[in-house]
Amino acid sequence: MTADKMVEISRHELPYTRKASLHDHEYESGMHLLRLTIREGHRITAVDLSVENAQAIGQDLLNWAAKQG
Repeated sequence: MTADKMVEISRHELPYTRKASLHDHEYESGMHLLRLTIREGHRITAVDLSVENAQAIGQDLLNWAAKQG
């Protein structure tokens, strides 16, 4: 039996002293999900995203950023 593996992809400092990190979370079954973790003081929120979710959210972020600049 193998354990789940998490490999850090990136860390980001966000406004208002928040922090975000992205990890490739490989489950024992071989399935990969993108783990987004947001830290706000002592509060931690972790969300696992499928490939489709990550692509859609990533595109939404890029579209928003393009409109700002």
